[in-house]
Amino acid sequence: MTCPEWSEVQEDWEPDGSLRDVYVRDVNETDWQRVVDLIRTREWATSYTEDGNPVAMPNPVGEIFERGKRAAILWQIEPAGGIRVNCHFFDPAEIEFDLDPREVVGQAALDVLCGFVRLVGSVLQKAVVVSEENSPDAAIMSYDPATDAIIRSPFPFAS
Repeated sequence: MTCPEWSEVQEDWEPDGSLRDVYVRDVNETDWQRVVDLIRTREWATSYTEDGNPVAMPNPVGEIFERGKRAAILWQIEPAGGIRVNCHFFDPAEIEFDLDPREVVGQAALDVLCGFVRLVGSVLQKAVVVSEENSPDAAIMSYDPATDAIIRSPFPFAS
């Protein structure tokens, strides 16, 4: 797996009051379930809350989306290196995670993030874009499943 050099992307992680997002488009609940199940197999710290209250995370993703109609969902994942990735289960057709750029502070943290992005993209065999908050077309870097590489130069999502 390749990952951009910190010097190539450092300016994209300067704190500016906004988050950074990780997107996978054109997914369905089966894709969501594959990602959730894969993350659950890792030895990563996770927490799940509904309206800020810790509760057991349902196994079927469909139930999480149903609960999300009545409650604010937050699944926090800590892959390593001080990085915390958040998932809110907004849309069954698009996987979206967010993270605080203040946690990506050097090559080691960037490598952890790249590992997470690659894990998601490779299990789905889909492009993954890391971007500015709410701006999937303003990519910082992108995962290409055909090359198993994360590159600085973004490429567009396939329609």
